[in-house]
Amino acid sequence: MKKIFVMFFAAATAISCGKTETKTQDHSLEQHQQSKPKNEMVALMEEMMEEMHSGKPTGNNDADISKMMTEHHDGAVEMSELLLEKGKNDELKNFARKVIEAQNKEVQLMKKFEDRKEASPDSKEFVQELNRSMAAMMDKNIQIHNNIDKDYAQQMIPHHQSAVDMAKVYLKYGKEKELLQLCKDIVKTQNTEIAELKEWLAKN
Repeated sequence: MKKIFVMFFAAATAISCGKTETKTQDHSLEQHQQSKPKNEMVALMEEMMEEMHSGKPTGNNDADISKMMTEHHDGAVEMSELLLEKGKNDELKNFARKVIEAQNKEVQLMKKFEDRKEASPDSKEFVQELNRSMAAMMDKNIQIHNNIDKDYAQQMIPHHQSAVDMAKVYLKYGKEKELLQLCKDIVKTQNTEIAELKEWLAKN
């Protein structure tokens, strides 16, 4: 009986030590992860995507494209402001200023349509395609440089691509003339800017 008790005590001690060791390892891993520097540009992209996915569709195509595109534009403006604050490349800073000016103007236009309530008959299909247009930004293989200039260019390419894809969805389903013209402008302008960013990354 005494032997059994000793064996049981030894086993319990070993398990307890194992748990303590595991907790210590987990705590060390947590501390290591917290001590890793946070990539601010990537964090802004992730924050914007959370905002876009947190909203509930209204059922009106004009309101839904306006709300989603406004959140998307706000993300681009915040990324551009971060680049102006911490970036070093003058060419990219000029690019960022253009993005801020253009997208703030477009947001003001879209605010006119955010409160529309009338249900669109093809809302379900429209929203499904809008959600699919987020695919470019959700790519897990987007390269991270941990360099504010390069990360701005690298992250803004899929960001712009998603805006282009969203705009194309509205061009397929939309009816509002001002929004149709806006989406045509987004496709043209942001495709041009994607090419500029790719060229900049290739040179740098």
